[in-house]
Amino acid sequence: MNVFKTILSGIVATSAMTLYSYAVSRKKGENFREPELLAELADDFLPASTQHLAIPVGWIAHYKVGIGLALALEAYWKKKGRKRSIGNDILAGTVAGLGGIMVWELTFRLHPREPVIPYKRFYGQLLLAHIIFAVTQAKMQKTLEA
Repeated sequence: MNVFKTILSGIVATSAMTLYSYAVSRKKGENFREPELLAELADDFLPASTQHLAIPVGWIAHYKVGIGLALALEAYWKKKGRKRSIGNDILAGTVAGLGGIMVWELTFRLHPREPVIPYKRFYGQLLLAHIIFAVTQAKMQKTLEA
């Protein structure tokens, strides 16, 4: 696995996922924007003198998780020796999305001040966003390795 190429594919895939989430947020009039939700959650834990850093912290955390997911997916495909296909990528995105939903749910429940969002709709779009992530990451990885 070429780590640099996988990091790049993770950045592109995270961007595609984020664009989707922003588009759904705009269309539905809801805040499904993961970096902003992360910033809102982080804001409560930052000292008052550094709360202006909440937005950058949210964006950095979002992209770090995306890069980590891309590295994990590539390591999995290499270890298993399975061929990438659209079906396998959709399955991987679905599994990642379900994992993401569990992490967000736990984060919201443990946070002292939960954001006011329609959770079921957020989780539905989050699942689709992860499928977009996995498919985009696979296509970008294939392009970079060609």
